[in-house]
Amino acid sequence: MVIMSLMNTSYPTIKRITFFIPTFLILILLDQKSKIWAIEALKGELPRSYFFGMAQLTYAENNGAWGNLGGNWQEPYRSLFLIVLPVAVLMAFSLFSLFSKKINKLEFWSYLLIAAGGCGNLIDRIRFNYVVDFLYFGIKRPFETNIFNIADVVIMTGFGIMVLHLFKDWRQRKGNVLEGDPPFPPSL
Repeated sequence: MVIMSLMNTSYPTIKRITFFIPTFLILILLDQKSKIWAIEALKGELPRSYFFGMAQLTYAENNGAWGNLGGNWQEPYRSLFLIVLPVAVLMAFSLFSLFSKKINKLEFWSYLLIAAGGCGNLIDRIRFNYVVDFLYFGIKRPFETNIFNIADVVIMTGFGIMVLHLFKDWRQRKGNVLEGDPPFPPSL
C-alpha cells in the first residue's frame, strides 16, 4: 500500500523523501552520539570552561522542556505535554514537509530541522525520562543561555530559517523587495 502511494506521488515528493530520511537520521545520530559522549565524559565531573568561562561543557539532566518547563508536573500531564504533544507536532511537521504541495526549500529545511532535533530530544525523554544537556554559552546574567544540546541547536536553526522565511515573505508582500535584493539588512 505504501509503495503504491509513493509510486503515484510526484517526483518532488519522492525527491524530498529521499533527502529527508537520511538527513533526519544523520542529525538524530549526531545528537545521540554527542549525548552518549556527554554521559561518559561529563557526568559527575566539574564543568569544562573555555573562553574565560563564556563557553562550558557541563552535564545536566533536564526533566522538562526548555528551561525545565513542565519538569515538575504530575502525571499524566507531564507525559501529555512532554511526549504525546511533541510526537503529534513532530509527525505533523514531518508529514507537512514531505507531502505539502505548497512548500518551498526554506520551509522544507525548517520543518526538517525542527522535526529531527525534536525527535533527538524525544528519544532521550522516552529512554531516560529526561533530556541530556551539556552545552552552555554566555556571560553571567542577563547574557547567558540555558544548558542545551545538539538537538536544541538543530531545532533553533530550523526556527531561525522559518523566521527568515517569514520575514522575507512579509517584505515581499509589502512590496519592499526588488528582484535580487538580499533579505538583510532591512531597508529603513
